[in-house]
Amino acid sequence: QPHSVVQRRLLEGNLNKLRGETRGQSAWVQSPLAKDRDERMEREEDRRKETSPLLIQCQCQGQVLKVTVNTGCPPNLISRSCVKQLGLEEIPAMDCGDLSLTIPSVVGRVEHMELQFGQETVLCSALVVDDETLDFCLGLQTLFSLKCCIDLEEGILRLKALSQELPFLHASEEPGQ
Repeated sequence: QPHSVVQRRLLEGNLNKLRGETRGQSAWVQSPLAKDRDERMEREEDRRKETSPLLIQCQCQGQVLKVTVNTGCPPNLISRSCVKQLGLEEIPAMDCGDLSLTIPSVVGRVEHMELQFGQETVLCSALVVDDETLDFCLGLQTLFSLKCCIDLEEGILRLKALSQELPFLHASEEPGQ
């Protein structure tokens, strides 16, 4: 049969189904394409729920700090509110050089920041950002310098340079619990 005849018969069949739909809603059939799209959207939503940031706990200035591990950002980042909370000294953004150009929300820098991972203390710096969605973000440069290994199966961050293993926190966990 020619293609146009097949299309016309399918269309007639669909029109009859649609007319029947006004009488009884049970005749409604969802398109397989729409069904696939809905299932795909549900899977993506489930995946987003499962994927939470990699969080570890450390200490700075004697306070517990929830740290996000971010391999996509070279420098460490700290929010302005976290700088104030910890009582750290901020250097203005104009003294940050080229790094402030690559990250648009940079407002300053913190030098000589002491972070305690387990029993070991590390001296590092961080760019101060005007973003209150994070407290502190451990960047790729620091992860490299500490020879870190992200073990997702065990749920730990191995800091080989410090011989420390830190468990990842669940997003809902608060530091100190």
